[in-house]
Amino acid sequence: METIFAAVDLAEVATWVGGTGVLIIGIAMAFKAIGLGKRGVKMA
Repeated sequence: METIFAAVDLAEVATWVGGTGVLIIGIAMAFKAIGLGKRGVKMA
């Protein structure tokens, strides 16, 4: 079990998880912006 943990570089995993999280949040915010834009156009 220790060899498995030694083989995995936690800094690389943390970077990948952080980058993926930023990507997912960015996509969610883009969809939210589209919805808010449509609502603004309907109210104008």
